[in-house]
Amino acid sequence: MRFFDNKKYNKIFGYCFAFITFVLLVVLFLFQWDTVRSFFGNILSVLEPVIWGLVIAFIMNSMVKRTEIILGKTIFRKKPHPKASRAIGILVASIIIIAVIVLVIMAVIPQIISSIPGIYDGLVNEVYPAVEAWLTKLLDDYPSIASVVSNELDNIASYLSSFVSNLASQLSTLLTSLLSFADSVKNFILGFFVAIYFLASKELLQSQAKKLIVGLFPEKIYHPIFTFTSSTNHALLGFIYGKILDSIIIGCLCAVGMLILQMPYGMIISIIIGITNIIPIFGPFIGAIPSALLVLIAEPRKVIWFLIFILVLQQIDGNVIGPKILGNSIGISSFWVLISIIVCGNLFGIVGMIIGVPLFAVVFDLLSAIVRRNLTRKNMPTETSYYSMAGVNIGENSTIIPAVEVSKEEAMSETITDEKEVSGEE
Repeated sequence: MRFFDNKKYNKIFGYCFAFITFVLLVVLFLFQWDTVRSFFGNILSVLEPVIWGLVIAFIMNSMVKRTEIILGKTIFRKKPHPKASRAIGILVASIIIIAVIVLVIMAVIPQIISSIPGIYDGLVNEVYPAVEAWLTKLLDDYPSIASVVSNELDNIASYLSSFVSNLASQLSTLLTSLLSFADSVKNFILGFFVAIYFLASKELLQSQAKKLIVGLFPEKIYHPIFTFTSSTNHALLGFIYGKILDSIIIGCLCAVGMLILQMPYGMIISIIIGITNIIPIFGPFIGAIPSALLVLIAEPRKVIWFLIFILVLQQIDGNVIGPKILGNSIGISSFWVLISIIVCGNLFGIVGMIIGVPLFAVVFDLLSAIVRRNLTRKNMPTETSYYSMAGVNIGENSTIIPAVEVSKEEAMSETITDEKEVSGEE
């Protein structure tokens, strides 16, 4: 759109408009973050089935491709049948996803149901008597603490009375949470059907998206967009499948360790540790808290050994298994992994801790591409090692001179020569 006849004025107007818009967005995000988050939260809640569909389709896509390749090399080797291959691939991927969900539910739910009597017996027969005996001995040995404990018991009693009086509102909150969970399950099921339709016509949808981008943007913009989406796809796929593999390995190692150490609730704790391990760095510790409580209730003497075992397992995952699997798939250092988890976790909670690493990897790749392009235009090296070398002179009118190892005699000779040049001697 042209507002002025002069191209120069139009360009200046475009830059000013872009700058003002950027400043307004920054101010809005800084001072009205709650309003912005509520606005985007409402949009995401409406689009939740579609988002679930895209995520499920993204995970299933590799399975569909692999199935199509296998069918093309075996059953449909002589005469290709693309539609039949696609349908079989979607069916196989759907069966795998549903089977994994069913297996996890069948492994967790019975364990939880069978553990409830044991947890209750442990609380009533072991934990409560031990705490009662400890408190009795403490109050006998230190009478001054008795008054403090008495006051705290009065506070607890008043809190319980207030809790009972507000039980109706608590039940209302619980009902709201259950309805929210049911709504999430409904959105997941709808998203599963959206994923099937997306995979069935993915070539058409990709062509339409490319046509839209090419039609809306000039060539210098849509080429980087395609490059960016390709790198995004690579980073997300590498992280998702790498993290799933890493979590399965950690869950199996935890199950073996729990069996060797004869820990209680081995299966359910292994599943908890494996699932929470999807969260990088902090995942094992998040899963260790409820798991340690289960061990403490069942066999208090083994809780220290359990915590030591989880610490060792986390070190093995962080220093051996994780870098081998995720180091190649993500392509960023552990420092940036930690930063991405902290920042995205503070902004978006548990979901941010999960998606923070691949999201940061995509941003990192985008910034790296921009930096490489600008350095190439300036005829500067793109290798990071050049900028960490001693003797490298970087400036506007300077050249890059890599440091060269010299002997002590040559270094002393160069020093004398430099001193003579400074003093004006020949």
